[in-house]
Amino acid sequence: MSRGSKLFVFMFTVVFFVSSVMLPAARVNAESSAPITFSSGLTLNSPVNTTYTTSVVECNGSFTGPIEYEISLNYTVNGNYQGSLPWSRSSSNQANYTVDWSFQLPKLPQGSNQLSIGIDQQLYNNAGALISQTTQVNSVYFTLNSTLTTVNGLIVVIAIIIVVVALGIVFLLHRRHRKTAKPK
Repeated sequence: MSRGSKLFVFMFTVVFFVSSVMLPAARVNAESSAPITFSSGLTLNSPVNTTYTTSVVECNGSFTGPIEYEISLNYTVNGNYQGSLPWSRSSSNQANYTVDWSFQLPKLPQGSNQLSIGIDQQLYNNAGALISQTTQVNSVYFTLNSTLTTVNGLIVVIAIIIVVVALGIVFLLHRRHRKTAKPK
């Protein structure tokens, strides 16, 4: 392998490494931060109280409640009602049940955002009459700042341009040296 080829491979490896380190993942999921557990029985894995560098935010979590209650879960984003959470029952025992959900939130604006999850629990007697109803709302605040991603991408593009220009200069200098070198 010639010296120029080795240099090209080295520079390509450096650019690849820099781009993979500097560009954040495009999606945020539950592993991005510690879950929030509310006293209502709701555990929210994502989003949590943090800044995300993407406009795609997953909402996932779970709710555990007493088995004798019927529940409905709904949510709002920035005060706008979005409807029922798309949940499914994941487990139950004689005393409790657990429901889970995971879905993508609607397109969100840059800056501060709020997700509120409403939990409505109803307890009925054997005749079907409502005995008890409890409603709780749990909210989380998070920030979107995708300009951080844009800045990182711009840095990578500039780094690639610098590497290409440097390789071009090395190639031209090597060619010039070969033309002016004395034959042996």
